[in-house]
Amino acid sequence: MDAETAVAVSMYKDGATIAAITEATGLTQDQLAAAVTATGIPFAARTAAADPAGALIAWGMQHQSSRMQRLAEQARAALADLQQAQRREAVVSAAENRVQQAKEQLLAAEQALRAAKGSSATSAPSRSRPDRVEGARIRAWAREHGHQVGTAGIIPRHVVDAYYVAHPRADAA
Repeated sequence: MDAETAVAVSMYKDGATIAAITEATGLTQDQLAAAVTATGIPFAARTAAADPAGALIAWGMQHQSSRMQRLAEQARAALADLQQAQRREAVVSAAENRVQQAKEQLLAAEQALRAAKGSSATSAPSRSRPDRVEGARIRAWAREHGHQVGTAGIIPRHVVDAYYVAHPRADAA
């Protein structure tokens, strides 16, 4: 790739419009498209209306005033920093979502394991006997979820533990 083509590709990567690139380098749009595509970047025509910041940066980079060129370079660098920060934030957000999903899956798997074992060995810490009102809620919940409980008497510990796993209490922490 010759120097002129390399500059054109660099300008394209920096967000310059096609018109600004072809004017600065003398390449045709087809030549620019071929050069950009050869680097593995998808080519899309850009207009000043679609990318006003890129058009301004391209204009400033080509300006005869060194002050304008410096401003354009500072703006290009700032936009590149913003793009990098945006990509990083998207990656972090996606990772956080995957972690949250994994935590939810782990919690569901732990609850299923406790239910399958039917013991309180891995359940929440031992609690005092539920009062009459809470006992009625536990019995109703247990029947809805396939646990066998009597209409009176002591509710099996594994059923109580399963209920508290499904309905955590603030005072149990």
